[in-house]
Amino acid sequence: MATIATISSSPSFSSRTDAVLDHVTKRLISHGHTVTPIVLRDLPAEPLLRGAADDPAISAAAAVLEAADAVVVTTPVYKAAYSGLLKVFLDLLPQYALKGKTVLPLATGGTPAHVLVIDYALRPVLTSLGAGAIGQGWFVLSSHIHVYDGGGLLLDPAASVPLYQVTEAFLATVSGEQAVESPPLQLGAVEAVRVRPEDPDAAPLLADLVVEYSTRYGRTNENTQLTEVPPSDFHRERGGAFVLLRYGGQTVAGGAIRRYDDETAEVKRMWTSQLHRRQGLGRRVLAELEEAAADLGYRRLYLTTGPRQPEAAGLYLAAGFAPQFDTAADPESVGPLPFVKDISVALKVAS
Repeated sequence: MATIATISSSPSFSSRTDAVLDHVTKRLISHGHTVTPIVLRDLPAEPLLRGAADDPAISAAAAVLEAADAVVVTTPVYKAAYSGLLKVFLDLLPQYALKGKTVLPLATGGTPAHVLVIDYALRPVLTSLGAGAIGQGWFVLSSHIHVYDGGGLLLDPAASVPLYQVTEAFLATVSGEQAVESPPLQLGAVEAVRVRPEDPDAAPLLADLVVEYSTRYGRTNENTQLTEVPPSDFHRERGGAFVLLRYGGQTVAGGAIRRYDDETAEVKRMWTSQLHRRQGLGRRVLAELEEAAADLGYRRLYLTTGPRQPEAAGLYLAAGFAPQFDTAADPESVGPLPFVKDISVALKVAS
C-alpha cells in the first residue's frame, strides 16, 4: 500500500474545500492506503512568507511530501487563481519535490468560470515540480457542496460522480493498475445473486457504505462503521439474506435483510455504485429483498434511513414503503426515518 500526502490550502478552519478533501481521504483509506495530511494554515506565517524552508514546521511538512508516494492537492479558487497559501508553500519547495509522484489536483469555487484553474494555473506548477503523473483532477462548484453544522457533507450528484471517477483513476495509477471504465449499463444483463456478507463480491458495497455514511454524518460510530449489526444476522440460517446485483463482473448494487420479529424483516445495507445511480438498480434490489423475505416467511418489511439520505427516502416512497414519520417535517429534526411495507398481499397473489 502507498503513503499519500494531502495538502489543504484553505485559510479557513471550516471550509467546503476541506470537506471535499475529507471525503476523498476516507476513500483513500478505504483502499488501504496511509494518508498523511499537510495543513498549510497551521504552518507559521512569517517563515512561510519569507520562504524560510529551514523552519522546523515547514521542514517537517516538506519531509512529509518527500516521503509520500502520491499527493492530493486541494485549493479554493480566489480571483481566478489557486490559494495564496498553496502558492507560497509550493514556491519554497525544492525544484523536483514531486519527482515521480502521482498527483491529484482538486479545486472548489463559486462559479463555473473558474473551472479551468486546475489546467491553466495549477497543473503547470505541479509539472515544473517534477510530478510523475498528474490526474485529471476536478473542480467542484461550491453550490454542489452542502456542509452541515457540526460536521457532515452532502455532495450533489453532479459533483459526487465525477469526483468518484477521478479519485478511482488516481488510486489505480497509485497502485500501478490500469483504470477500469465501467461499461454502459444494460439492465437486462444485470444478475441478482444471494451471497453471504463475507463474500469478496460484497466488499465494494461494504467499503463504500462506510465512506458514504461517515462523509454524510461527519462522525465515526458503530453505524458509520457498519458494526451495529453483526454480519451473521444476514445469514439465511438466522432469518437473513444478502443480495448483490452484478454486471460486467462488477458489483453494482446490493442490500440485505435480517430478522426484526417473527413476521418482519429489516432492510439494511442498501447501496448502489456511484456510477450507476438513478437507473432503477435500487428498485431492483428492493424487489429481490422482498422476494427473499417472502421465501423466509416474512409478511412485512421495515427499514430506517438517515435524514441526510434524501435519495434513499425518495426510493423507498417510490417502491411503496409507507413513511412512519411526518414527511413535512425537517428530516434533521426527525432523526432516523422509519418506513414499512406490507408484503402479505403480494404473498397471497403469488400463492
